[in-house]
Amino acid sequence: MTDRSINDADRPPTDEGSSDRVQTDGGTREVDHGGIIDIEQIPVAGKFVASIRTEIATRYAGYLTLNKEDKETIHRWGTGSIICHWVMVLCMFIALVTGVQFWTGWYGPLNIGIWDGYQVAFQLHMWAGVILAVIALVIFPYYHKFVDGHELLVSLDQIKEEIIIAVSFVGLTDYIPGYKKARRTYNEDHEEWVGYHPMQTVFWYVTWFFVLALTVTGFALWNGIATDPAWWIAAIGFMEGWVTYETMLRLHLLATFWVIAAVSIHAYFPLMPSNLDMTKSMFTGTLEGWVVDDETKPEPDAESTVERTQDETSDD
Repeated sequence: MTDRSINDADRPPTDEGSSDRVQTDGGTREVDHGGIIDIEQIPVAGKFVASIRTEIATRYAGYLTLNKEDKETIHRWGTGSIICHWVMVLCMFIALVTGVQFWTGWYGPLNIGIWDGYQVAFQLHMWAGVILAVIALVIFPYYHKFVDGHELLVSLDQIKEEIIIAVSFVGLTDYIPGYKKARRTYNEDHEEWVGYHPMQTVFWYVTWFFVLALTVTGFALWNGIATDPAWWIAAIGFMEGWVTYETMLRLHLLATFWVIAAVSIHAYFPLMPSNLDMTKSMFTGTLEGWVVDDETKPEPDAESTVERTQDETSDD
């Protein structure tokens, strides 16, 4: 379905419940909420979701008019962010593999010469965790915010967008028209991307929380088995002794499972065909998109009809 505006006199009879008539300066118009079903009939929050969808669709529908021919190469990620991202991926992989080795007791190729497999796995696991924590909690946020200019805080508009994205993900409404193009559009006057997928920011909140949980529980476990721990191990592992070693280990495993779930979801969306250009930008640092300013940015016209052809839909 599409966002459209027509006069009352021209409005044909319809049984669909996914649209609403809105009073504007130019008269009454019908706005399609994009509902695959009548989302207004959803108990408790239906009308709220429909109104949010109308608001967001109005904000981004104008970006459907952007043409492929006007795309240009835009800087998206700096070298620091790219290196941090892939080092975090590597550290997560090492920590996960060595953690499974602790669990199973099988160390295979880590039994190297005079070094016991457990000791090799232990050192890899500990230092992968330390590097991961430092990058995730300090270095990457710095590059993300102050070097690349991305936002670290979720805005109210992004929360609304996340609601509609979630509802569309489960098939209760259409995706936000123009949003995918808006995500690939950079506003020079505001020095920010027009659309910034809220899950990218929410993912960092989840990552910070559970990486922090992994860090304090992991260091508590380390502090508990070390005969003479260094001061910084004892300081970060301050939770040692709060609960039994076995309970602390279970908390560490629980945080691990949550991180795996979050990373899996985070990896799923970039691997979707429509997002592969975003994934490529994390290797190259650039993205093919549109550059606008406050004068040239598309503005939705509340009194005009937005027609979405098959080409526009596939390009969106």
